[in-house]
Amino acid sequence: MIIVVVVILGSTAVSRLGGSVRYALSSLRSTVSGEDNTENAETDSENSASGNHTDTNTGAENSSQSTTTREKADTGVSFSSDCILDELGWVEDVTATGESLENFYNATGVQPYVYFKAYDSSLTSYSEKEEYAFDWYEENIDNEGTFLFLYFAEEDTDNDVGYMVYVNGYDIDSVMDEEAVEIFWDYVDEYWYSDLSTDNMLTEIFNSTADAIMN
Repeated sequence: MIIVVVVILGSTAVSRLGGSVRYALSSLRSTVSGEDNTENAETDSENSASGNHTDTNTGAENSSQSTTTREKADTGVSFSSDCILDELGWVEDVTATGESLENFYNATGVQPYVYFKAYDSSLTSYSEKEEYAFDWYEENIDNEGTFLFLYFAEEDTDNDVGYMVYVNGYDIDSVMDEEAVEIFWDYVDEYWYSDLSTDNMLTEIFNSTADAIMN
């Protein structure tokens, strides 16, 4: 079993862990064009009741720091730099950027994987995208030691921020726990709107997360 959590950029997701399935959804407000995403209204209310919150950080300096002591995961999974699938052509050097994520692996023991998925008109709802992410992990990743970050592009890929999901292997629960994932989303919020290239953005997100959660 693995964990799925979803977030719209501009929000921080706090997963609701528990139960045998351990499936969590947090679809909060989008900051795109300065408008609320009305499709999320019902879920916003649900998240408020369950302790989830909206973080409108869109580039301010991130001061997230873990209060939890974590041990590096020992999953038996060796690092692979072949860990970026880019259907959008956003990453200039997939090989070099994949190699740069080894710092995250060395600090956490967690294999990172990034998937920028092109717009798919057949995925019309959040639930379909969540299911796709879950199934993609099951079909393409043969271990429970990987942290998958999957970005679903919108039809207007260059102007509309897409849907974001993470899928967490069970063997890395002790590292990529509730607090660690919230810190990860904080850094996504911070660096997505920066002037960094996509390559450097990914490196900063993962390295900053490792520094914060393993400190």
